[in-house]
Amino acid sequence: MKPSSASVSSIRRTLLIGGVAGFFAPPAMAQDRGTILNWVTPETGVLGVERVIYPSARVGADVAFHVVKPPNYEAESGRRFPTLYWLHGTGGNRASLRPMAAYFSAAMARGDLPPCLVVMPNGQADSLWCDSLDGSAPVETILMQEILPLVDTKFRTLAGRPHRLLEGFSMGGFGAGRLGMRHHDQFGAISMLASGPLQATLTRDDGPALNADLRILLLQRLFDGDQARFLRESPRGMALVYGDAVRAGTKMRIAIGSDDFTRSANEEFSRYLVSLNIPHEFTIVPSVGHDARKLIDQLGFNFHREFFGAA
Repeated sequence: MKPSSASVSSIRRTLLIGGVAGFFAPPAMAQDRGTILNWVTPETGVLGVERVIYPSARVGADVAFHVVKPPNYEAESGRRFPTLYWLHGTGGNRASLRPMAAYFSAAMARGDLPPCLVVMPNGQADSLWCDSLDGSAPVETILMQEILPLVDTKFRTLAGRPHRLLEGFSMGGFGAGRLGMRHHDQFGAISMLASGPLQATLTRDDGPALNADLRILLLQRLFDGDQARFLRESPRGMALVYGDAVRAGTKMRIAIGSDDFTRSANEEFSRYLVSLNIPHEFTIVPSVGHDARKLIDQLGFNFHREFFGAA
């Protein structure tokens, strides 16, 4: 449910030119090198949600993703739909998959979320939606080179960037920022919710204490201990490289709860986008912590409606 327009608009700033800091979800154990990854996530049991399993050439094994279909998908067999790509947070999507699939399905049934296909890929526990250095978890490659074209082949999508919105929460917000800007030719809108890590370095001291050990593990496993490499691969680095393309036509927003431990990080990242003259919306939602569904409840789906409607 949306709050009154006054309660959100009083703290909402729409930035016509567009900080850096932050971290993602509460503690999660990082995957060790050599861990055997399970790419096939279970059925959700949610009506209207389809699990797709395909043989991935990239990992040499089956990979699964889920698609939440709009209520009228089967009845309107001649209609094509826009796509919302949802990137989960730290810990993997096994815990959040079913509740978020049910959440999006119910939102469409109520008419809050415009009819669309919600694609829910598996980013593993703590990939930051990057390809791992050792090749065991090519998360970005799988999404962009395998899942995205397969979705457009298997489902009745409105293909192309004007009809694709990339959204994520926490680690998924980090992923939405970096992938949405890097692949600006594929996504027309980016929604970063309570995103992290958004700081310029991954050190024990730069970020929340509860994630200090994880930051060090991720720096080594994903970026070979190289702070400059992390910065280049982060949303901040992507904004610097792809800023011109994003300014030219990507709809972008950042949202954070007032009680979220990543709030200052998100505020600083927004200021960084302002310094780069990158247009985006920045919203602080009152009385919300690090909780995806509560955050979206208060935000509503106007961002999605405006983007899909314009397309």
